[in-house]
Amino acid sequence: MQFFETAATRYSYRGEFEPNPVPREDLVKICEAGIRAPTAGNMQSQRFYVVTNPEILAKIREAFNPEDSPRKQMGVATAPALILLVSKLLKFGDRGDSPFELQDYGAAAQNVLLAIADLGYTTVWTDGHTNFTQSFQDKIGDIVELDEDAKVRAVLPVGIPKEKGGVQAARKSFEELTKFYE
Repeated sequence: MQFFETAATRYSYRGEFEPNPVPREDLVKICEAGIRAPTAGNMQSQRFYVVTNPEILAKIREAFNPEDSPRKQMGVATAPALILLVSKLLKFGDRGDSPFELQDYGAAAQNVLLAIADLGYTTVWTDGHTNFTQSFQDKIGDIVELDEDAKVRAVLPVGIPKEKGGVQAARKSFEELTKFYE
């Protein structure tokens, strides 16, 4: 698939996944794409935790989908692989903490999303739980033994969708979002 085709056809998939495992070599390619993303000062504060272990998957699924939850995250509940996008707070030389960890994570996330689509898989960027609920952040951090100075920013379920034919959500027009000064 060519880059522009991948960018135009990538979509967020919130449904159930086929049980087929995602080959490790594909997961490596996906993470390598994230590693290649630009980072402030080349600090490379982004991290990728890839989970295919059934016991750890079960713990993360339970954290995402507790029994009393009114809305289930079907992708996380059924994906054969999860990629946790993590940002690590690093020192920016003698200027103190880097203010760029979110930009680093965002750029890496975009590369990862495009790589997933390019390899024929689907995903959805799930970050509401991770960014707004400290107890959830703590739970996931304990499950994957996260460093104290790191945060899980998003959990991406990866796999082959059960529901075929997904399309990218409608976008605002080019004219509405772009302005040229010529």
